[in-house]
Amino acid sequence: MDLTSSQAFFWLAFGVSIFAVAAFLCWVLVEIAKLLRQSNEVMAHAREVVGGIEEDVANVRERLGGVLGSLGSIAAAAKGLSSLASKVKGKKSKRHRDEDEDDE
Repeated sequence: MDLTSSQAFFWLAFGVSIFAVAAFLCWVLVEIAKLLRQSNEVMAHAREVVGGIEEDVANVRERLGGVLGSLGSIAAAAKGLSSLASKVKGKKSKRHRDEDEDDE
């Protein structure tokens, strides 16, 4: 084998390897593009799901808003009744103490 034929073989091998590397890089780019497209679709679906959840939470808040407002007024009324009951109980206890003192 002379020098010119071995040098020609070297250039041929070099060209084939460059072509193989270029083909590999193209394949990697195609796979990255597929991955990005799929991730974009997943994100769009996630946005739809989160939007639906936000709508449901808003509806629940809206429905519970009226109930919670009513509970606030009920709690205030219950507090007033409990304070009235404690006052009445205090008067009865005082009256019983007075009667007990009178009996002695």
